Amino acid sequence: MKSKKCKVCKTEFIPVQFAQAVCNYKCAIEHSKNLKQQKEQREWKANKAILKNNLKTLSEYEADAKKSFQKYIRTRDAKLPCISCGNANAKDWSGGHFYSAGMYSGLIFDERNCHKQCNTYCNKYLSGNLLEYRKGLTKRYGEDFVIELDRISIDKRNYKYTKEELIAKKLQYDIKIKELSLHL
Repeated sequence: MKSKKCKVCKTEFIPVQFAQAVCNYKCAIEHSKNLKQQKEQREWKANKAILKNNLKTLSEYEADAKKSFQKYIRTRDAKLPCISCGNANAKDWSGGHFYSAGMYSGLIFDERNCHKQCNTYCNKYLSGNLLEYRKGLTKRYGEDFVIELDRISIDKRNYKYTKEELIAKKLQYDIKIKELSLHL
């Protein structure tokens, strides 16, 4: 048999049994303790993840879903310029909502209501640059599209998502991002 290095003391030894990992009884006891400790650490990590997930608030679930949605919008519109100003060279992009996500909670995850927008200038500095956003929507999709968006905004002004809906939204957009990435 070939010689091996002991997993505990690192000395060379010739194994007596198949798959022997340590050189003697003392090292075997130490190795057993190490394996038990590693198993406990893995179990703690798994339990910690479950506990952390159970302690999440609804707003944390919403933030996770929004992050995936925003990434999807930026990926979907990657080759398009800013919906508001037409800039194609901004360094930082966001998924800008035509109808504000804060005031129209039912439209937060509506893909018709969200498009790639230059983050610093239009989205933040000009608070969405809504007049130009409306013109950009009309130019890109037509007047009927904008009228339909106006119509549905009335019905979807207030909506409270459940934990399950938010988890599903995050998963939905994570999958869509992967699908889009395969086609880019």
